[in-house]
Amino acid sequence: MKSLAVGLLYCFVGWGAALFSPTDSTAVSGLDQDNYKAMQSYLEELYNPKSPSGKYLSSQFAQRHYDWSRSADFLDDVLEANPDDIQILNKAMVLAMGAGQTEKTIALAHRLIALEKEPAPLPRLFLALDAFRDHRYKEAAETIHSMPTSGLSDFILPVLQSWAEAALGVQDTKALNRNTIHIYHAILISDFLGKREGIEPLLRQSLSAEGLAFQDIERIADIYAWLGKKDIALQLYGDIFESWPENSLLPKKIAALKIDGPFPYFHPIKTPEDGVAAALIDMARLLFQEENDDSALIFARMALFLNGNLSDGHLLLGHIAARNDRTMEAIAHYKAIGPEDPSYAESRRLAADLYEESGQTDQALAELSDLVKNYHDLESIIQTGDIYRRQDDFSNAVEAYNRAAKILGDAISKEFWHLHYVRGISYERLGQWTLAEKDLKAALVLKPDQPLIMNYLGYAWADQGINLDDSLALIRKAAALEPSDGYITDSLGWVLYRRGEYVEAIPHLEQAVELLPYDPVINDHLGDAYWRVGRKTEAKFQWLRAQNHSQDKTLISQIDNKLENGLQAPGKTVKEAHSQRLGGTDL
Repeated sequence: MKSLAVGLLYCFVGWGAALFSPTDSTAVSGLDQDNYKAMQSYLEELYNPKSPSGKYLSSQFAQRHYDWSRSADFLDDVLEANPDDIQILNKAMVLAMGAGQTEKTIALAHRLIALEKEPAPLPRLFLALDAFRDHRYKEAAETIHSMPTSGLSDFILPVLQSWAEAALGVQDTKALNRNTIHIYHAILISDFLGKREGIEPLLRQSLSAEGLAFQDIERIADIYAWLGKKDIALQLYGDIFESWPENSLLPKKIAALKIDGPFPYFHPIKTPEDGVAAALIDMARLLFQEENDDSALIFARMALFLNGNLSDGHLLLGHIAARNDRTMEAIAHYKAIGPEDPSYAESRRLAADLYEESGQTDQALAELSDLVKNYHDLESIIQTGDIYRRQDDFSNAVEAYNRAAKILGDAISKEFWHLHYVRGISYERLGQWTLAEKDLKAALVLKPDQPLIMNYLGYAWADQGINLDDSLALIRKAAALEPSDGYITDSLGWVLYRRGEYVEAIPHLEQAVELLPYDPVINDHLGDAYWRVGRKTEAKFQWLRAQNHSQDKTLISQIDNKLENGLQAPGKTVKEAHSQRLGGTDL
């Protein structure tokens, strides 16, 4: 799949190279929204507001920080001063599409075509999409066939051409045979044209392709399910679920197949513009996976231009905004999905995540409460518990987790292994170790190769000085699976320390400090190990470093005592603050 995404990337850079100049190596990055706004205001004061160069710089800066609407507005003034500049026109057109200013996009595309001596792909694509939207299918097909191939990849153009022909009632999918997404659209076109006899051979062809991702197999299974081939669909869903139990939609699809009635998780294409929108969102996903957010944003906007109710488009735009610290924009995209859509609950849970991250915990809980009250959404109950747990409100967390467990019944299934894990953490923090250990062991039975569980259970045993052999075995396995995880590496050193193997513990604790140099508990552990082998000056240095980076009053007081008195008899170490120590291994 990576080669497809790279092909798309090169294609789109060719279409609008001026768009990508703001993302060079000199770009300012890492500003939060408050600092971004302050810097933007500074730039506007520094440069003459009427200066095109100042406006251009402000546009560049806004685009770097994914404020595409403001970037497009700044460039309007630059364009007014340079109305026939092809590069500025092209950039303004792309920024307008990225900002969702579609009518401006189409107007700028017309201006570009009137000015350019040779046909350019991007403005023609936008005009073709405009023709599709207005059901001018013959014009759309003519425009797509007039597009030069020099700037287009072999991935994009055949899909656009095939849907353009389908809009005219012609099935021409011979070129859609190079990858699973091409074949998928050949299937959609066959169904759209009512020629279902060719669908099953295409499905079999898709299944025989190399390098199928779980998502590809799931889409194939969805079509089998919709066609009424339940046995094949159930087999495929089951195969996926064995390796991807976290996919919460699979059990719902399996349940839907076991009852009579329509299959609600596949929606056939009803109009040519919806087919093109589906192709564009497929391209956007690939680009997003490659972290080429600029191009992914444009393709997602194009898809929504054709189908404003496309939930995948809103979800993807939400993901892009969230990844670029545009929190409220992301929430707006997630909340644009209506309750009739199968993605509604997922989108609201994502919005709740962002509300929590931005400090709006009450709003996050309100979103989840609505899902629980009106839609009986099990995952929202668990997420509510997660919010309480992250606030160290472990009693309310356990109450939520127990409510979810009651709904699931006595035997929690494999896809909800994490419920055992997070409830075990909460019980452990409440000092109810018997219940905590029971949950953590149950999670490990359901998910035997999950490093998070191994680390938490093994560390908890080691911290209490019990089951040290089992603890060492668990954490060695976790460290082998996640060698670059500083918390797990620290756990391996700590269990060796608790076994009295101080010399053997030190290399692991030193590596953990390299991976997480400012974690106070890890620094404290290394200080303890240094003291035990006689490296007392280095021990005090690590303790001071831990103290300087800790906000835990108990840990600071314990380090004060160690700095004054050193460590006493081996094995008499203090119990660490788990909220700090295990914070990086949370779900």
